[in-house]
Amino acid sequence: MAYTHDGKKPVVLKNDPIDSDSTDWVYFVYDDWLTTGETITAHSATVTGGTKETESTSVGPITLDGTEYQTAYAVEVKSSVGSTQISVTHRVTTTKTGAVDLGRTNIDHSAIIQVKVL
Repeated sequence: MAYTHDGKKPVVLKNDPIDSDSTDWVYFVYDDWLTTGETITAHSATVTGGTKETESTSVGPITLDGTEYQTAYAVEVKSSVGSTQISVTHRVTTTKTGAVDLGRTNIDHSAIIQVKVL
């Protein structure tokens, strides 16, 4: 299920909890966020309440829930023992073509995932 980040606060994935003893991938898509001529040049992720099983990796183009995205990144996470939620923050730096590079540096987008014991 897709969620839209408004840039003001973390997105809470209300309807998509993670099982307490499994790993899952969190996707960050930047198709609508990047401006014309802007490219992501660096990306990383941090995880609170769990561990990062796989570092941020470019996976685009990719189709998710029937929609194709060109600029997508994914981070594989696992909850820590006793954790009730995981926070995943994806950080990107961009460059932008033109006479002046109007790229952005260290922009964060965060998602909060509830941990559910099944």
